[in-house]
Amino acid sequence: MTSSRTLREYFQSIPPENTATRISFFLAGFMMAIWAAMVPFIKARLSLDEAHLGTLLLCVGLGALCVMPFCGGVIARHGVGFLLKRAYFLASALLFAVYFSQNVFLTAAVLFLFGMVFGSIDVSMNVHAVEVDRRSSKRLIAGFHALYSFGNVAGALGMATLLNVNFSVWMSVAILLILGLFAWILVYRNLLFDAGRSSEKAPAFAVPRGFVLLLGLICFVLFMVEGAVLDWGGVFLIQEKRVAIENAGLAFASFATAMTLMRLLGDRLITIAGPRLCVLLGALMAALALVGTLAFQNIYCVIASFFFLGLGLANLVPIAFASTANQNLMPMSMALAAVTTLGYGGQLLGPAFIGYVAKGTELSVAFALLAFLMTIVAVSFVIFRRH
Repeated sequence: MTSSRTLREYFQSIPPENTATRISFFLAGFMMAIWAAMVPFIKARLSLDEAHLGTLLLCVGLGALCVMPFCGGVIARHGVGFLLKRAYFLASALLFAVYFSQNVFLTAAVLFLFGMVFGSIDVSMNVHAVEVDRRSSKRLIAGFHALYSFGNVAGALGMATLLNVNFSVWMSVAILLILGLFAWILVYRNLLFDAGRSSEKAPAFAVPRGFVLLLGLICFVLFMVEGAVLDWGGVFLIQEKRVAIENAGLAFASFATAMTLMRLLGDRLITIAGPRLCVLLGALMAALALVGTLAFQNIYCVIASFFFLGLGLANLVPIAFASTANQNLMPMSMALAAVTTLGYGGQLLGPAFIGYVAKGTELSVAFALLAFLMTIVAVSFVIFRRH
């Protein structure tokens, strides 16, 4: 009884806005993992080759990029609650509608709208996370990103489980989205609705420059790699490693599991080793892991390579986001909006680029190019603070 009461008191002591932030990150990762599991089925349903699939995926990125640069200004005027509380309901409806589209052009239009809504979620939840972290006596940023990764794991394994017990694709998607929305209904009223609101007149959108631009370009590459695993990991296993389509989500599940575990340790690890060393070692590990996905033919070794890729990437984005506070070129909130826009632009536009490279050469060549880009990120460690 004492232990039960103590545990209850512990959960009651957690600020409700912290819980709302964690659920927000979890649901964002959860929904993207559901989309990742849907990609091979959409490809087969619409009879798309790599280039055409890449073009379809590009619609998601274009939708996000059309809205993300303006989200900082909207948040500065109205607060994050104006966008965030509504966005998950609309994004869920659009994601569910994607599967029923029989026409490529209609599918592209729905994905464009989904990208717009998801882009607003990405910017809003990160601004909210920074505000919650600022008010807390403990560092929380890496932990919030861990919940995004945990959502990736839950979504990927949820889809794989339901599909393997003979649920149809649309039923699997519907069940998981309903569960996610139920969780959001329970917590969204606890958001700090005024987070990010500015008393001064804010510009419509922020243009990054100098150090902020470098951070944005680094995030562009990092999110490009993450987007490649999200959208192409399953296709890579099927085409290059001859894995059954029902198990295509295992690459992303392994990757996301590693991201989750490492980010749970991230705040303490960064404090001990310092941002600079974490960026160097993490980027090198990611580059070697990408080489491993190409070199190994044994499926267990390939899955393990995706796991180490997740370990290497896990804390690089939280470090880059936190580094927006280490500059005075522009307000931190606007700098974060700019870096987030470039970063998620890489995640959403990168898969389309992978598709065109795969069409002209092979999918394995595209993954090798990602390994090269990660070595460039490793060299960029010098711009980060030692401690």
